[in-house]
Amino acid sequence: MDALRGVIDRFEGDVAVIVLDDGQQLLWPRAALPRLARPGTAVGLYLVPPPSPIAAEEAQPVEPAPSHGIAAELPATVLDNAAAGAWPLALPDGSVLRWPVGSALLAPKQPVWVRLVVDLEDTIARRKRVQSLLDELFGSPGT
Repeated sequence: MDALRGVIDRFEGDVAVIVLDDGQQLLWPRAALPRLARPGTAVGLYLVPPPSPIAAEEAQPVEPAPSHGIAAELPATVLDNAAAGAWPLALPDGSVLRWPVGSALLAPKQPVWVRLVVDLEDTIARRKRVQSLLDELFGSPGT
């Protein structure tokens, strides 16, 4: 698995609560969400290497910057060795995201970036599945 998948469940103040398909919940700063991100939007999370040290020094911002497209990134740090099949990644807010071992070769204290990408096709597919379930439970409109 090279990505974690989920959906933006809701906004709570200045954070978006993302519920991942593996049951984890992730708090993502609303100000650092892609422009197209809304509750109900499907997302994929990917690990990307950090920028080079020289580029990082030049770029400087420590706070996540808002995105104007369909992707945004947050810095993370690998806390320690993988245990129970997952790498623990510390996020800027202090929360921990558990990344499956089979999908990434990581090392303790390694900096990485977590990239959130809006998945419009998956959003449409998930909405169709929900509508299908509602139609099954309550009957389709017009019947």
